[in-house]
Amino acid sequence: MSLPYEDALKNGRQEEALKQIFNSIEEEPEVEVHYINGGNLLHTLGRDEEAEQFLQKAIDLNSQSTSAFYSLANIYYNHERYEEAIRLYLIAYTRNEKDADLNFMLAMSHINTQQPKAALQFFEVAHQEKPDDLDICFQYGLLCCQLSLFDPAEKLLTKVVDRTPHADAQYNLGLLKLVRDDDKVQASEHFKQAIDVQKDHHLAHHALKKISE
Repeated sequence: MSLPYEDALKNGRQEEALKQIFNSIEEEPEVEVHYINGGNLLHTLGRDEEAEQFLQKAIDLNSQSTSAFYSLANIYYNHERYEEAIRLYLIAYTRNEKDADLNFMLAMSHINTQQPKAALQFFEVAHQEKPDDLDICFQYGLLCCQLSLFDPAEKLLTKVVDRTPHADAQYNLGLLKLVRDDDKVQASEHFKQAIDVQKDHHLAHHALKKISE
């Protein structure tokens, strides 16, 4: 279905798109896609209270709308309402268990509610579905470090640093070398690489200082 505001959305004409969405809602008040698109655009514009109302309306119109639950969960996540986000993400998850972005957001929500073990299964699916997504690789690698799953952590973090300069991945590889292997030489190299990427990486500077003492 072609939407009257589709071109304005694609080309970044946000205010124009919003007006057209409002017009579409007046003409078709029972079509939930207009409320979903309106909610997402309002969220982009920082108008989250209105965005929440739009997405709640979309859910009222169609309680099976995965997009509406996911979009509303994203707003809750961005406002650190992680428990509420998890509840809505899980509703969407029951209808789309293999979606990489959904699994990633569920994993991150569980990380933020201090449930690292619960996050593991969601990171695994996200990584399987998007193996080259470096954000997923990095966050999954961090979790594996936290859970002392050092071998998969090393693979994930190495994949990140092989493809892009990444100070935090280098720093955590350094820690891994210290904790798992007691290898101060390799750890120092990773800490130096972290500093090369980010000159003011205080944790890497501190780690290098501790090694040299």
